[in-house]
Amino acid sequence: MEFKKLLLNWQVLLLIFCIIGAIIAINPKPKLAGVVVTSVGEGVFYGKIDLGTTIYSANIIGQEGKEINSLEDLLQFQGSKGYLNLNTDKGNKNIRLEGDEIFNISVEKLKNHNLNFGLDIQGGIRALLEPINISSTNLTNETNTSISEIISILETRVNVYGLRQAEFRKLKIGDKELIMVQIAGGTKKEIEELLSREGRFEAKIPITLRNGSYFELGKFLEDKNENFLVEVLSNNSIKINDKEYKVNETFNLKGINFKIENLTENQVVLDGLVYTSKDIKDIGIPPRSNYFGRAQGGGYRFQFGVVISEEGSKKFAEITQNLKKVVSQERGSYLSEKIHFYLDYKETDALNIAGDLKGKEVKNPVITGYGKTEKEATQNRDNLKAVLKSGNLPVKINTVSVDQLSATLGKNYLYLVALAGFAAIILVSSVIFVRYRNLKISLGIILTMFSEVLIILGFAALTNWNLSTLALAGIVAAIGFGVDDQILIIDETRKKEKKYSIKEGLKRAFFMIFGAGATTIFAMLPILVIGFGVYKEIAGFALTTIIGVLVGILITRPAFSKYVEYILAD
Repeated sequence: MEFKKLLLNWQVLLLIFCIIGAIIAINPKPKLAGVVVTSVGEGVFYGKIDLGTTIYSANIIGQEGKEINSLEDLLQFQGSKGYLNLNTDKGNKNIRLEGDEIFNISVEKLKNHNLNFGLDIQGGIRALLEPINISSTNLTNETNTSISEIISILETRVNVYGLRQAEFRKLKIGDKELIMVQIAGGTKKEIEELLSREGRFEAKIPITLRNGSYFELGKFLEDKNENFLVEVLSNNSIKINDKEYKVNETFNLKGINFKIENLTENQVVLDGLVYTSKDIKDIGIPPRSNYFGRAQGGGYRFQFGVVISEEGSKKFAEITQNLKKVVSQERGSYLSEKIHFYLDYKETDALNIAGDLKGKEVKNPVITGYGKTEKEATQNRDNLKAVLKSGNLPVKINTVSVDQLSATLGKNYLYLVALAGFAAIILVSSVIFVRYRNLKISLGIILTMFSEVLIILGFAALTNWNLSTLALAGIVAAIGFGVDDQILIIDETRKKEKKYSIKEGLKRAFFMIFGAGATTIFAMLPILVIGFGVYKEIAGFALTTIIGVLVGILITRPAFSKYVEYILAD
């Protein structure tokens, strides 16, 4: 077999394609310098440096500059006098220093790759959360269910927001029921905003009614409209069909909750609740509703569609049938009132309703949002999606404490793992060389093992999968399994002169490889299932082992077999 023919073989081309794809997914930038600002407290930087700002270098004006790769690099300027010049992604920032300031700021290293590591390697955030309506003094099965429900909702939020390694545990301190959560690589602001929010979503449409006027309800929910007469009684109460309601009172008409939003002697504004968290069935659908881009006047705007329940869409139709159409030359036809979106009782957006939606059951409203920077807009969008998808918490959450966790093993561990892995590959290849006395075969095994590691890491980068110490151990286990397969391929192929042809030997080898691979995968599946339910790091070990086995069977082994066939055919 010619070398050119070997390279054009589809198994080899597939391996090359996967290697290139893995490198693109990992996106290594070894010389990248800089840190990202994760929090700014009161002090010299407050109001001058925004969250998410990237600082590349710093210097006192008139002195030589210094690359900033950690908080320690920045703290070297603490106590200096003069103007501190920060070279950032938002231009140069000059900050006057008197010499007695404390740098109340936290940063994290700008990532020079797309790999994410677990708590034990990169550190992260630990938060202690207290469900304020749950007390152990009346501990019941219902209470335990509520705690479990809270953990389930919080896990959903973490997973939707970004696939990070997260651990949730129930704690009992004194007479209090608490939840401890640890998230790899998180920031204090992120965990406070994401986990402590109640997540109560509401969409309301107001109806403006004059004193003595009528409105209709019931056509969509009960198949028949009923007229409701509105009368203003005083500055704090109204009467609807002979029943009195006061300001701030919530009342139900035909299955829809209403509340008096505004009241004068001539008219009243009733807020009708059309959607809640329970009405949201899916996020990001239809795909054509998704948008992310620059906004007029600066910043970034995003939008995404949501799927609403049938009951919610009927409530939308019930209220909008009472609104008037307004015709504008600029905007076209739209209704007289907007739909207002609230998250945790705070209004986040108000959108016009198209005129042709009057009295229609709308199941795909569009949620929009904004951020000053691209990163802020992305975080706001992902945060909102996470809260909407997980639903509202059954109780309010109080953040008792939030602590930054330092890495247990840190980057030195990664260097040791890389060094140990490299040494293992060289030793295994040396042993194989001693056995087969063929340098080309040893080089092929080295390249195959490196390829497997690279592809597994590329998969991890592509899926934002956190690599813990056990996950890295799974990669080593998969590579070890691969070496056995490569020896099997070599031995079966070398028997061609004694028993059968090279192709027959490869068939025999792959029959045994697929059998051994299937056994390994089935052995890992129970660990994977149990791990995701109880201890996610164990699941990481099982997952990396399974992915490594699949990569070997489907990608690297076929390419290696063609390489061996090329070597032994000479």
